[in-house]
Amino acid sequence: MASVRSAVTDSSRQPSLRLFRLFGIQFTANWSWLLLLGLLVYVAYSTFRGLRLGFSQVELWSLAIVAALLSVVSLYAHELGHALAARRFGIPVRTISLFLLGGMAHITRESPSPRAELLIAVIGPVTSVAIGLLAAIVSWLLWDAAPPVAALGMWLAMMNIPLGIFNLVPAYPLDGGRVLRGLLWFAGEDLRWASTVAARVGQVAAIGLLFSGVWILFDGSTGALGGLWLIMIAWFMYAGATSSQYATMFQEALRRLTVASVMDRDFGRVQAGLSVQSFAEQHLLDRGPAISPHAYAVYRDDFLVGLLSLRQLGRIPMQTWSQTSIERAMLPIESAPAMEPSAPALGALHLILEEGVEHIAVMAEGRLLGLITRNDLTRATEHA
Repeated sequence: MASVRSAVTDSSRQPSLRLFRLFGIQFTANWSWLLLLGLLVYVAYSTFRGLRLGFSQVELWSLAIVAALLSVVSLYAHELGHALAARRFGIPVRTISLFLLGGMAHITRESPSPRAELLIAVIGPVTSVAIGLLAAIVSWLLWDAAPPVAALGMWLAMMNIPLGIFNLVPAYPLDGGRVLRGLLWFAGEDLRWASTVAARVGQVAAIGLLFSGVWILFDGSTGALGGLWLIMIAWFMYAGATSSQYATMFQEALRRLTVASVMDRDFGRVQAGLSVQSFAEQHLLDRGPAISPHAYAVYRDDFLVGLLSLRQLGRIPMQTWSQTSIERAMLPIESAPAMEPSAPALGALHLILEEGVEHIAVMAEGRLLGLITRNDLTRATEHA
């Protein structure tokens, strides 16, 4: 489960494959997931071959592919448990993704209370253990009547029960680390302190796992692949613990700031009616994109009609710039999220993460005072 460490890492820029939507949540898979899928197929094939079920090679490989796909479904179920629990406490979740080392529910804000933190964290491992136990019962009941189904049930039990137990290890960013953070938060009534302690425990556990992986990798035994896997998990745990701690500090800093103190007042202004080509020639070529404003307010005479960012322009093929008007490229002002200057800056972060917007208009009495982007929030906290 990912918490608001996505606040400082734009996950939307990571290459991923959109698979399907369920309960309003987009399920995606990073391309590294294909390596995970291939590894699951190989391990499942080796497991089934060792059972001496009397199946042909084609049947064994077919069964292994089905087992790997069921493993993916169970990983999604684990993360869906986190997501639905988070929604129960009013926390939006837009995406669940798979990558090489597992799954991640992109939770966009901190839990509102220690109780919420505990329940959101523990539901994932509970889901995995429940799937594993149910699969084990099915395997036991059908071992003689339907050996292929029983073998799949055994595989799911072998995958999910250890996964659920491992995730309860109190090492951030594992679910057990989030349980630890919730308990510390409840005991000390200080989220920042609880996050720091939980992150430190996670970092120490990651270092221990790293040394274990290196030892296994170079001790000359046949477990070299296992050692490499432990090293990768250790890297993920250490990076996750560090980024989660930073994200908590990031949010705490934003909580003390207002929208007016973080907004960018130096935005560009452009009149509607230009083509994208004319706009680029008049506003970008002379100064260059490095020193040009990152966002522009589009006016028709004195009336604000939209917002335009350089990133939006980058999505338009250059060969169509001369035929594309600024109005088609911009975000209409009525569709743009807006905040008042006195609002907490943390609310701007939530809008950016939960609505997937690139900038927020800061408005007062119908006038545009400034714009806020993710970069503006980051710069503001560096000087807070």
